[in-house]
Amino acid sequence: MTLQPEDFWSFSYWLLRPDAPIEGALLQGVVLAILAMLIGLLIGYLVAAVRVGPSEGFYSVARVVRDLVRFDLPGTSPRRIFALARLAFKEAIRRKILIVAAIFVVGLLIAGWYLDPSSEDPARLYISFVLTATNYLILMLALFISAFSLPADIKSKTIYTIVTKPVRATEIVLGRVFGFAAVGTMLLVPMGLASYLFVTRGLDHSHAVADIQELEDGTFEGESTFDRSHEHSFTLDENEAGELVGFTNEARGHRHLVRQDGEAFVFGPPVDALHARVPNYGELTFLNRNGEPGQGIDVGHEHIQGGYGSANLGQLLGTSSGPRRIEYGYVEGGSLGAGIYTFSNVFPDRYAEELPLEMNLRAYRAHKGVIDRGIRGTITLRNPDTAAESDPRPFIVKEYGVAERLIPLEMQGTDGEISRTLNVFEDLVSDDGRLEMVIRCIDQGQYLGMTRGDVFLKPAENAFGWNLTKAYISIWLQMLMIISFGVMFSTFLSGAVAMIASFICVLLGFAAEMIFDIRYYMDQGRPMGGGPVEALVRTARQDSMTTELDVDTVANAVIKGVDSVIVYALNAVATALPNLPKMLETAEFVASGFDILGSLLARHVATTLAYCLLAFFISYFFLKTKEIAA
Repeated sequence: MTLQPEDFWSFSYWLLRPDAPIEGALLQGVVLAILAMLIGLLIGYLVAAVRVGPSEGFYSVARVVRDLVRFDLPGTSPRRIFALARLAFKEAIRRKILIVAAIFVVGLLIAGWYLDPSSEDPARLYISFVLTATNYLILMLALFISAFSLPADIKSKTIYTIVTKPVRATEIVLGRVFGFAAVGTMLLVPMGLASYLFVTRGLDHSHAVADIQELEDGTFEGESTFDRSHEHSFTLDENEAGELVGFTNEARGHRHLVRQDGEAFVFGPPVDALHARVPNYGELTFLNRNGEPGQGIDVGHEHIQGGYGSANLGQLLGTSSGPRRIEYGYVEGGSLGAGIYTFSNVFPDRYAEELPLEMNLRAYRAHKGVIDRGIRGTITLRNPDTAAESDPRPFIVKEYGVAERLIPLEMQGTDGEISRTLNVFEDLVSDDGRLEMVIRCIDQGQYLGMTRGDVFLKPAENAFGWNLTKAYISIWLQMLMIISFGVMFSTFLSGAVAMIASFICVLLGFAAEMIFDIRYYMDQGRPMGGGPVEALVRTARQDSMTTELDVDTVANAVIKGVDSVIVYALNAVATALPNLPKMLETAEFVASGFDILGSLLARHVATTLAYCLLAFFISYFFLKTKEIAA
């Protein structure tokens, strides 16, 4: 999992951006809301002017605004909202939407046959499946129940049994949203419980002892049986109670506790398979090959991770706000180059016995090197305020996986010109809790790549069940957003058209990053394959994407001009819509074994509330317009 730079922002920084106020989410939200209201009022006036004339159209729109501020908002009754939500809930149940839960359970049963528990990372496979399946099923459910409800009531005239009573338009909109959200919640809870059981039971397995022998020092070494395409080795020592106990080595992302039970040896359930790491990330700087502050080496890997959105408004709700670059800084082996991580809050109460370190470094080979050995590196701990530093600790890079290491609190090192045993907290950590970690590559001609999120300390680990719950909260927020959009479109479109419009919003939300990338490359003058029209022409002519388009000058200018209009229009729309892939990042956190950041979840809550409020006001306006027309 590669973290974007904005993933490290705190919620307050994301909201206010004190160093760049114009890009703060709060200010951007206000600007977006004002623009949306002005455009909505203008469209409302044009529609009313066509219906009843220019002057009367102005008074019609003014009356809607007056009713909202003076009567409907202050007079909105929670009791009537609850009654309408209850009706919407019963209506959705009558449509037999509970079949979604049955489909999900059947999907889990079928997946249990085909998901491979012997894969390299079975936990990631199982978690990704349940979260992806849940997300798409719930979003489809939200689209269906929200888009068809109100148009069906208007067509069958059952809506008049409601509007003829003292019910306000605000209450009708909120009642629909809350009722459908209650239906989705009722489905999400059992789906979440079923997902948790599916993952934990699917990963549960055991082994038996295949071979064991006693060593001269009184310890025991052995091998487990070969089950689920893997086996373990283990070492057993006597504990205080005189029992032989120990852990196996790690295989397929998990270990087992082995203990003596009478004359037999018993394997416990897998441990460390389901993580919820709480990482402590550091600030990353680089030294060039001469040992001077500089940038990491570019070995030719792609750096762009997303494009940018118009006027930076996309940053408000998780959309891209500029060329979002992640610099994969590479360190040259056999040189003075290094990557330096500066960690904060390194205190004894957070790291009682050892420093748990996890690394996900990248390796780039300029030559084959030693075939049966990975690229070697060293870790040096040093005090950012003094000359104290530890001796380099060698390691071998674990490619395509996270390497876990425990750094002891005492190690050999130098304090100025004196060589002695150093204590991490007394000698290597500054008074304000900062610790520098210098990572170098020692194989000449080879390179180590790293980003800020690739190396971190692990002061704690949360419960997997709570982390999965936070992922389901994110899915619930997406569902609430889609329901709000569906209700909004259903106030002025027919059911099928409202569903298509909502689906297009979802589709553009999922395609936001791709749209931003296309616009970025077009602005740079190097779009791979061009825009949609040019891509269509290339497909028809079977031209390569890497060659110049073989058409005359006029046709080329027309194609590129039309592409620019289409791409910039899509960019503006995608920037204003929620970037759903950013909200789906929570699933990636859980599948990768990381605790979902509280600031990230708080952003999703703020994002959802902002869009729901906007959809609420638009829904109210169109519903009141229908009443005026009636």
